Amino acid sequence: MSDPCDWASDIEQREREAAIASKRSSKANGNGICQDCLESVEVQRGNALRCISCQEDHELRLRQRNGGRRG
Repeated sequence: MSDPCDWASDIEQREREAAIASKRSSKANGNGICQDCLESVEVQRGNALRCISCQEDHELRLRQRNGGRRG
């Protein structure tokens, strides 16, 4: 018979991993809240991760970091 502490630890670990995976997938798909400013994302943008303003800022930062190169 296995130790009850090991059993409880295994269940806790599985639940933790499931919760993390759930949060990651909802963030990757967009949940209507901008990941940068935490304001609501415009309805027209569907499942976008950022509102228009934050997306423009993000793209500007990427261009500056890449020296204007794409990719």
